[in-house]
Amino acid sequence: MQQQLPLILACLAVALLLGAGVLWLWRQRKPRNRPLPTEWTLTARPVFSTDERRIYRQLREALPHHIVLSKLPLVRFCQPTDPHEVRFWYELLGSSNVTFAVCSANGRVLAAIDMDNERSGSRRNLQIKQSVLAACRVRYMRCPADHLPSIPELQLLVPHTGAAGRGPQPAPTVHQAR
Repeated sequence: MQQQLPLILACLAVALLLGAGVLWLWRQRKPRNRPLPTEWTLTARPVFSTDERRIYRQLREALPHHIVLSKLPLVRFCQPTDPHEVRFWYELLGSSNVTFAVCSANGRVLAAIDMDNERSGSRRNLQIKQSVLAACRVRYMRCPADHLPSIPELQLLVPHTGAAGRGPQPAPTVHQAR
């Protein structure tokens, strides 16, 4: 019996190692993609809410020579200075967007406008957004849906063509970020 004990222990050790290896492989296995649906139970919906449509029209009227983009993710108009930090910044900013971005003809974001609503996000998200926009020298305005900026206020938000060559200027004090 004592001669068989080392053999039994060796078999148990091998079995435990095999079990641990199988368990490790099973956990490392990538989850399988769900099959595509056979019936796509989706329907179209408007891109803009009623309030967003109103401010979009005002932006187009106030800034006819600029491009107005809606719901633009922050990661679309900023990039890390260190290429090794791309993943960090993407994970931090990936879900953040601005309601409207006002761009120059060449696509550079000059100003960002957010509509305040019940889904405006946390204080942390607002701090991240304000910091990113400041780092990218993009003017930022937040406005409640019941108090939209006037056309002259929107025009003050974006630098004039003469100033555009010098780069973005500090945001006007008419409607500061709240």
